Amino acid sequence: MPDKIPLKFFLTSRDAPITPDHDIWSRPLPVDRRPNNGSSKDNIEIQVSYGAYLSAVGRFLELNDYRTVSDALGHSTGKSATVAKVRGLSVILVKHGEFYHPVRVIIETVAGEYSFVVSGAVSKAGRGHIVGEFKYLAGLWAEFDKPVIPRVFQLDEITTENGSIIPMFSAQWFDGFCEFHLTDTFPGNRSNLVVWDQDESSHFLTRSQAADVYRKVAQTLTTTYNFFTFHHISAWHHAAGDFIVRPINPDRIDLRLITVRKYAPLIENPEPDPNNMIEGLLLFLVNLSLRNRLDRLDGTGDLAWAEDYALDATIDGFFSGLEIMAAKLELPDSFADSIRNYIRAYPPDELQALFSAVADKMPAASPERFFIQARLGEHGDHFRAILAPV
Repeated sequence: MPDKIPLKFFLTSRDAPITPDHDIWSRPLPVDRRPNNGSSKDNIEIQVSYGAYLSAVGRFLELNDYRTVSDALGHSTGKSATVAKVRGLSVILVKHGEFYHPVRVIIETVAGEYSFVVSGAVSKAGRGHIVGEFKYLAGLWAEFDKPVIPRVFQLDEITTENGSIIPMFSAQWFDGFCEFHLTDTFPGNRSNLVVWDQDESSHFLTRSQAADVYRKVAQTLTTTYNFFTFHHISAWHHAAGDFIVRPINPDRIDLRLITVRKYAPLIENPEPDPNNMIEGLLLFLVNLSLRNRLDRLDGTGDLAWAEDYALDATIDGFFSGLEIMAAKLELPDSFADSIRNYIRAYPPDELQALFSAVADKMPAASPERFFIQARLGEHGDHFRAILAPV
């Protein structure tokens, strides 16, 4: 059995240590990214303090002789690892989400520092998703050659001192990647898409980088869509910070998807025939084109809608994803062009009805539903204009 590894707790960064004598230690954890949101009380399942949560993470790390630490260290270094040379663990509470409270764990070794993440579920929403999410992430990570989702390591439950049970799992941490959100500021020749750096500063993406964000989101989701079973990643939202980015150059970004809360068929009980496959792809694109434009200002403010360039980039990313999947599935080289021509020939009124049907499937009281419905006309017009023959 290894010696006990020194453990230190922090809030947001290593510049903000927290110990049991800190006044925040005994305060309850928030269960919503928007603390003034009226739904916060409905999302509370167990009441857990900052200190109780961080202490639970510490016990999670110790399970099975620090197995999750050695697994994460091995993944980071690319070789088998033990905790024998681990000098310490820094546990940093990154943020408060509607589903999880992610904690960055920094492994301090003689050779350097390596990070992974532990996400615990305190809220009703998180506790209802965490087991399924672990399964979806594990399955999708193993399926793709170059995963853009995190590798998961361990899922378990920890009981706090007052008897509350907190399910949590550990996963890969993506260094240098940050959340992005629409904002209501337009700084000069840049976009209104802002990236939140890990030091809590922010910077605006160029217009080319912003377009690449929406293109990469669409491509990623398209390449995880199953053409034959209609399974797709759903229940994602830009406002929740589900996608993270890292700028590469003034025109391009790299992107990761850090959560998969649901992976289910887009169409219930479909017949596996070519017509349904094509209709399924169209419905997938219609849904994607709407959801990819939706955000909240700065992540927690009013609902926001990306400009038309985001729709152009979404459609571009969708067809790029189709080409990748067609090659992987050994479909004809003309497959993506065939889908494009099929959508071009779709009757305009029927296509607009599909947009309305997607919006109508949202919960009746959902503010997103009314927000999207008010924009369907212009969205549909631009969608058809993009796909119109040159």
